[in-house]
Amino acid sequence: MADSIRQQKVASQIQRIVATVLLRDVSDPRIDGLVSVTRVAVSPDLREAKVYVSILAAKRTPVTVMKGIESAARHIQGEVAENLPLRFAPHLTFHLDETLKKEAEIFRKIDEAVGRAPAADGADAAAPGQDE
Repeated sequence: MADSIRQQKVASQIQRIVATVLLRDVSDPRIDGLVSVTRVAVSPDLREAKVYVSILAAKRTPVTVMKGIESAARHIQGEVAENLPLRFAPHLTFHLDETLKKEAEIFRKIDEAVGRAPAADGADAAAPGQDE
């Protein structure tokens, strides 16, 4: 079932607000590294919103960073309520999104495989050229 246009707009606004708050307002020392809001899923009644965050290059474990985000959830919720033009602000829940980390690992493996493949092809291509 596809999200309505209103759900998508609200999700986009929540994503922007939460990203800004995490970047500028939250000073919890547990939140370090590159924390980005990858997507937001809003329920059809606009009462619940799942906020997916990706954590890269952090000195602390992702679980520790998520605990820092969850401890700042009331502040983030308040900023969303203040900046979102709705009668009721959605209740936010934060979830760790591992997709960027998985994508980076896949790209690394592809680069490794491609890095080995031209060397093997180059050796095969050079052999016939030497015979001529």
